[in-house]
Amino acid sequence: MKNQKGVSPAHEQLDKDFLETISAINNGLEKLDSIDAYTPDVKWFEQMVLNQQEIQKKKYRREFGWFFLSALLILSAVLFTLLELPQIFFILQAAAVAVTVFFSYKGVQKQVDGR
Repeated sequence: MKNQKGVSPAHEQLDKDFLETISAINNGLEKLDSIDAYTPDVKWFEQMVLNQQEIQKKKYRREFGWFFLSALLILSAVLFTLLELPQIFFILQAAAVAVTVFFSYKGVQKQVDGR
C-alpha cells in the first residue's frame, strides 16, 4: 500500500530510523566535544625522552663492551692458532669455508623448493 505521497510505509520507517541514527551520532559527537582532554606538561615529555635516552646509552655501552670482549677473545684464539698451530688453523679455515658453502647451498635449495 502506498500513502498519498507515493512512499510506502517501509520507506517511511527507514527514513525515521536513518534520522534517529543521525541524531544519535550527533549527540555522541557533542558529548565528545564537551569532554576536556588532559594534555601532560611539555616538561614531562622532555624528561621522559631524556630518561629513555639515558637508558639507551647505558644499554649501548653494555652491548659494546660485550661485543669488544667477544671480538678480543675470537681474535686472540685465531692469532694463537695461526702462530702456534698453523696446521690446525688451516684445517679450521677449510672447515669454515665448507660449512658456509653447505649452508648457503641448503638455503638456496630451500628457497627454490619453497616457492
